[in-house]
Amino acid sequence: MKTVVPFRAWRYAPQAGEPAQLLAPPYDVIGPELQSRLYARSPYNVVRVDLGMTMPSDTDCDNRYTRAATQLAEWKKTGVLVRDPDPSVTFVEETFTGPDGQAAVRHGFLAAMRLHRFDEGVVFPHEHTLSAPKEDRFRLMTATAMSLSPVFLLYDLPGDDITAARHATLADRPAAVSVTDERGTVTRLWPTSDPALLEVIRRNLETSRFVIADGHHRYETALRYEGHRSEATSRESTGNRERSLAKAGYEERDESQSYHYALAYFGNMSDPGLAIYPTHRLLKDLPPEKVASLPKSLADTFSVERLDATGSAAVGPQAGGSANGAAAYSAMAAYLREHPRGTFGLWGPTLDGMYGIRLRDAEAVRRVAPSRSTAYRGLDVTILQTLILEGLFGITPQDMAEQKYVTFFGDPYEAVARLEAQEFQLGFFMNPTGLDQVRDVAFGGERMPQKATFFYPKLPTGLVFHDLNGPL
Repeated sequence: MKTVVPFRAWRYAPQAGEPAQLLAPPYDVIGPELQSRLYARSPYNVVRVDLGMTMPSDTDCDNRYTRAATQLAEWKKTGVLVRDPDPSVTFVEETFTGPDGQAAVRHGFLAAMRLHRFDEGVVFPHEHTLSAPKEDRFRLMTATAMSLSPVFLLYDLPGDDITAARHATLADRPAAVSVTDERGTVTRLWPTSDPALLEVIRRNLETSRFVIADGHHRYETALRYEGHRSEATSRESTGNRERSLAKAGYEERDESQSYHYALAYFGNMSDPGLAIYPTHRLLKDLPPEKVASLPKSLADTFSVERLDATGSAAVGPQAGGSANGAAAYSAMAAYLREHPRGTFGLWGPTLDGMYGIRLRDAEAVRRVAPSRSTAYRGLDVTILQTLILEGLFGITPQDMAEQKYVTFFGDPYEAVARLEAQEFQLGFFMNPTGLDQVRDVAFGGERMPQKATFFYPKLPTGLVFHDLNGPL
């Protein structure tokens, strides 16, 4: 059974311009201002097809999805995009500085992943999805018959023969593409059809399980699209037997057809450069009296400590209250490093200081979420959501999904600045979720609360394109 396979990728040709002018971040982190800047960079920037602009004159027949399809067809026709002559995988190396200021190098590769329903025990999600983004991606995929941005999948391979084989084979070859983004992240690509390398991938991953690190919406959209194409194929086939088998879910799939596969970026859980960063929570529109009394309200379940500018427990009422943003975050970060799980930094413009809070009552989450696993109940995001956001403020998971009351920040210094500007009432500063926790919760069949993980950096869109028509 084929699982991870090479495919004939479409890529930007040199005539399209410098890669830095052509690539874009994933669609879900692009706002209107960035979208406009990407449009201005090049007539061939991938944002024009992955997240095209909407127009007041849009109709069912002329909209950003149909324009994306027309644009891609034109790029193929004129040679802006060219297709690999042979199936290949593309090894990727990313050199970056994380939100914590630490430099790192992450390794992975781009290939096609045979689609599996979640109940098949091969691909495991770790977070919930929303319907609107999936409908948007499905409309784009249906119009273009192309997969433009990869799903980020994690495999678990101690020692990692794949990366070792890649280094042994490709280390002396210059990268085919090297691009530096606005944050200084350098992404290098090595496409290869080397049979020995492809065999190492096949042998090591043919029976693996995979966790979706990022791109849940894209993976679920690919599953829906596969069903859409399979149904259309079934209707076109002859014979009642084929149609009845398809309806029963027993369709014998032609494994060579591209729509049975998702464009995917694969990373190893044991890669030293693979890191999860925290996503901090800022709150507003809360009753002021509840905000003022929060440190006292937390004391029944948490250890609550005032912090000074070095992160140690403060002695005296003056500590913390006059610290500037950088000092405030430094104090909370030191406390979080000292207590890596079940711990939060708390700060707000109306509080009398900054605080470190640490779960003291280990049974508190079990009492409010008795049906959940031990792994799920041990997540910091679960503790925060169930005991504080919902338990004390009545903020439901649905509120979180709609970003009512809560706004998420990956950059802690931006979060502190927004608190100093009094745009928010409270900030909860987090430790990252551990890879072991992601593995345990996902393989246990559960999904984490929203924004439990922040895998950084996000791979640019436009490195490769996966054609969903015809064979791989």
